[in-house]
Amino acid sequence: MFIYSQRGNLKYLEAVLLKRYNSIVHAFCSRWGGVSQGRFSNFNFSVSEGDGDEQVVKNWAILSDAFKIPRESFCTVNQVHDDGILIIDESTDVNAVRNGDYDAIITNRSGLAVGIKTADCVPVFLFDPIRNIIGVVHAGWRGTAKRIAAKAVCRFVERFSTKAEDLIVAVGPAIGPCCYEVDRVVRDAVKDDAAGVFTPSANHGRWMFDLPRTNRLQILNAGVPPINLVEAGICTSCHRDTFFSHRGEGGHTGRQISFLMIR
Repeated sequence: MFIYSQRGNLKYLEAVLLKRYNSIVHAFCSRWGGVSQGRFSNFNFSVSEGDGDEQVVKNWAILSDAFKIPRESFCTVNQVHDDGILIIDESTDVNAVRNGDYDAIITNRSGLAVGIKTADCVPVFLFDPIRNIIGVVHAGWRGTAKRIAAKAVCRFVERFSTKAEDLIVAVGPAIGPCCYEVDRVVRDAVKDDAAGVFTPSANHGRWMFDLPRTNRLQILNAGVPPINLVEAGICTSCHRDTFFSHRGEGGHTGRQISFLMIR
C-alpha cells in the first residue's frame, strides 16, 4: 500500500494509490535527508522545538531541490491542534494566509505544495482525481475529537462539489495504539469508544488509543469508500529510527514534513 522511495539522501514514503496519478506529486518524508543535529537529526522542519533557523532553512532547500519545487511554492500553516481548514483557490493571496492558524489545507491550485508537519499526529492526504483538488490534514487527538478529517471531506463536497465516493485518501505514519496511552480527558473528548479505538492500559484510569483508526473510521463515515482509503500502518514511536516521535522521544524531537501538490 505504501513504498519507501529515495532522492539522494532524502528518504520518504509514497502511497501507491496516489502514486498512480501523474497529475500530483506527494511525499510522507522521514526524519532522514537533512542537516539538523542531535535530537533533531536530521531532516527537521520546525524551529519551535529548539532547532536553529539555519538548519531548517537548509532542510527546506534540500527538499526543494530534491523534488524540483521552488521553496516559495511550499505552503504550510501554524498547526494549532484544532479543526480550522484553510481553502486556497485562484483568488487567494497565499502569502497572506501562509502560517495562519489552521490544521488542514484544501486547494485546487496547481504548483502549490501544501504541507503539514508531524511527530506522532496523523497526516492525511485527500485527492479528488475527477476535479483535481487536493487536501492535507494534521490530526492530533484534539483535531480528531473535532473530526477534522471528516470535516475536510465535507469541505471538498461543499466548496468544490466533490463526490465523497470519488476521494482518494492516504493516512500516513502516526503513533499507533501500541504506544499511545491516554487519560480520561482524551477518551471523553473523542467519544468513539463504541468503535473499539480504546483498549484498557495496564495503568489504572488510562487507555491505549488507536488514533489512525479513529481518523479512518471518521473518513469512511463521511462517505469515502474503503477501497479508496489506504493506511501506512507504521507507528512513529516504534520506528524512531525513521520518524520523529514526540511521545517516544519525551517531547524533545523534530517534525517531519509531508506534502501534496497538483503538478
